[in-house]
Amino acid sequence: MSANADEIAARIRQKFNAGEARLPVLPDAVLKVRNIIADDRKGSTDIAKAIAESPAFSAAVLRIANSPRFNPSRNEIRNLPMAIQRIGSRQVLQLLMAIASSLYMQVKQPELQDAIRRNFNHSLAVAVAAQHLAQMIPQVSPEDAFITGLLHKIGVPTVICAVPDDMMACDTSRRIEILQKLHREMGARLFHYWNLPDIFSQVILHQGIESDDRPRDKLIDFVDAASYITQHLGHEPLLDAAPEDVDPLQCRAIKRLGISESHIAAIEIELDDSLEEMQQAFNGG
Repeated sequence: MSANADEIAARIRQKFNAGEARLPVLPDAVLKVRNIIADDRKGSTDIAKAIAESPAFSAAVLRIANSPRFNPSRNEIRNLPMAIQRIGSRQVLQLLMAIASSLYMQVKQPELQDAIRRNFNHSLAVAVAAQHLAQMIPQVSPEDAFITGLLHKIGVPTVICAVPDDMMACDTSRRIEILQKLHREMGARLFHYWNLPDIFSQVILHQGIESDDRPRDKLIDFVDAASYITQHLGHEPLLDAAPEDVDPLQCRAIKRLGISESHIAAIEIELDDSLEEMQQAFNGG
């Protein structure tokens, strides 16, 4: 008799606990940037020098800094100091972590790599929607909303890349069940390991879940609302699919933020205008 999803998830969890499955380490360039940001004596020039040591990160940061998200004027940003000034020192560290997940969380199996790609593309749609929501409903920083949306399901590639053989031993539906059970926990573990601010772990643990212990931080509502709206607009997630027959305006996070049909229409336009370009910026297209 084959093991059910709970049993397989428990075995994978035990592998993480025993050190048989490992959380990914941050690349050297990201570690250096994190240390620089923690040092009050250093600034954006030092950050630029650290990023410049990695051609992959340098190219990605410049592409993203020139994207509509961060450079609506379209005046070309040609060097890393300008890019960091545009993005912001604090946000550039979090952005580097997202780039690292895109560049380095890879697997050989095409089926698993496709799942990682689908998860990232939906997270990017959520990030764009969350940022635009925060610009229209200014209760959180738009930059924080973007980064949080981008990283909110980082537990998916974390699990897939740590135990690809376990993932391949399951059919697609069972694999989704297992990821559904593990991605929040392992994403939060990863952020603790990477020493990210606690709010990011809180978003990962509580996004998509209405419960008595749900924190009241607005970032969670912005991510949940953005996820619900993007699904309503046809951007299918790998996990946590919203009910198809429910009016998005009835989503509790959407109601708490006071989101209206006009907000949703504006997000649809924003996604149509800039999502493909953002995908190219992250993927090097």
